Amino acid sequence: MTTSDAVARIKQAVDILDLIGSVVALRRVGTRYMGLCPFHREKTPSFQVDVAQGLFYCFGCGAGGDVITFAMRHWNLTFAEAVKALADRYHVPLPENIPGSSKKKRELLSALAQVLEIARDFFTHRLQHSEQGRLAREYIAARGLPPEVVQEQRLGYAPLGWDHLLRHLQSKGIDPELAVRSGLVVRSEKGTFYDRFRHRLIFPITAPDGSLVAFGGRSLDGTEPKYLNSPETELYQKGRTLYQYPTAMAACQANRQVIVVEGYMDLLAFHARGFRRVVATLGTALTPHQVRLLQRLADEVVLVYDGDASGQKAMLRALPLFLRQGLAASCLTLPSGMDPDDYLKGHGLEAFTALLPTRRELLHFAVDAVASTWNGTSQDKVRVIKECADLVSDVQDPVLHEDMARLLGTRLFLSENAVLRHFSHTAENASPRRAFPRSRTAFAQSTTLQVPSAEETILRLIVQYPILAEHARGLGVLEYLEPSSEATILEALLRQSTIEPQVGGSTASVTLPDEPSQSLWARLMMEKNDNILDENAARLLLEERIHSLRIRYRRKKLEEIRAALVHADLSGDPLTRKKLLEEYQALCAAHRRG
Repeated sequence: MTTSDAVARIKQAVDILDLIGSVVALRRVGTRYMGLCPFHREKTPSFQVDVAQGLFYCFGCGAGGDVITFAMRHWNLTFAEAVKALADRYHVPLPENIPGSSKKKRELLSALAQVLEIARDFFTHRLQHSEQGRLAREYIAARGLPPEVVQEQRLGYAPLGWDHLLRHLQSKGIDPELAVRSGLVVRSEKGTFYDRFRHRLIFPITAPDGSLVAFGGRSLDGTEPKYLNSPETELYQKGRTLYQYPTAMAACQANRQVIVVEGYMDLLAFHARGFRRVVATLGTALTPHQVRLLQRLADEVVLVYDGDASGQKAMLRALPLFLRQGLAASCLTLPSGMDPDDYLKGHGLEAFTALLPTRRELLHFAVDAVASTWNGTSQDKVRVIKECADLVSDVQDPVLHEDMARLLGTRLFLSENAVLRHFSHTAENASPRRAFPRSRTAFAQSTTLQVPSAEETILRLIVQYPILAEHARGLGVLEYLEPSSEATILEALLRQSTIEPQVGGSTASVTLPDEPSQSLWARLMMEKNDNILDENAARLLLEERIHSLRIRYRRKKLEEIRAALVHADLSGDPLTRKKLLEEYQALCAAHRRG
């Protein structure tokens, strides 16, 4: 692993809201979080965190960047120290060439990763080649999973018995204590060791960066629990990943909508039909970190849970998380209480995609679910209103409150205003919250009254329309840049676009070498939605700004040549003078042509 790989993993693994929220009291406003800046004294919050982009920026003092920049600024750390601190906190393995990284920690994480890889090969081999794996193969066939999905997902089988995997690991030189730390082996109270997974179909679990971190096992003989997951380890935290997240991230680039299901087999039923915009929870309720992961890959989340009471409760518990995060969420109710796997088997993927437009906003679903518990009395109306108000207690969006009030009023035979008055009463009795009177747009406007430079305009246009990066390169923009933070970012953007060509809606992730360019980049990303130009107008403006840079470059070059000609005349150097004159005439001709 290279240093850049480690940095990319840290940015993926670190929950920016968790990190900055441990220092700054943050409050969600719109799709962002705001608070008082930790880097300068202020009374009105101007510090913002954009979770989806993993960036922070203060519109008061101009400090901005990513999680590494924040750690460096707040704790006065060097780059290497910040990387090490975050890697330790979020259990990210580091390469040996990063100064200050803990060799002992690196060695442990590397050893745990090796144990998991050995175990995955063991499980896969037992599924494919052992007589014991026959029952697992029959189960897979009965569930309709094609061989290519089984192979692609590296499904495996944990054989019946107490120590098959343990003995295999020991044959590879793995200490049983290390196997315990990996979550694959259990130590009994008597001090003996045995396999955690026995007679189970095995599903490898990867972190958001694609690295193997754990396993899930499905019972094949009715043993409880039906699904068993690895315990939390130095590599694996249950609430910080989602099953098949890396696959869904790639699939959601074209359509930023993701389906969330509850089980491994529900998800693989989609994969078996070529549909990959889907993730699954790992046996627990959705967590705030998982919702922030979803926000990175999609603009809308569709929950497709089992139609029973537990599935309904799970969706109700998830609503506040989506509301706090400002992420659009809806739910799809399958007929006859089917789970997704049943529905796909019985009706097929085309029927599911046809059903998808019938999804309901999760807020509307929640209102109906709570209102359906009303017993018909006036007194119970107050309870229903309070329960609904509690669902949105952390959300101060008046449109959302009015929408809920309208829906509740219809269900409870009350006026919208009466429900809103109850909401206000509930809010007054809750703990006081700090108000944030100024919006993000107001902050942005207060800091952008000056006419931006040509370089900054070009940057803004490429941030808004990444597809313009290659056009800017073709127009030779890099040749005309002078040293500046804007130039540093442009060079990094265009360099990255050659590696990862941008054809859609996301801007390339860039690594910047200094604090001024990191802060500028954070501000531009925060303000990117303020651009109201369409793509054609943006392309024309880009060409005009590059043209102005070209003119500036040629004028400066002409001045340099004139000064060099004077020096050549004084020094009596006819050859140099002739060469400079030719260059001067060529530049003048180009300047006249525009």
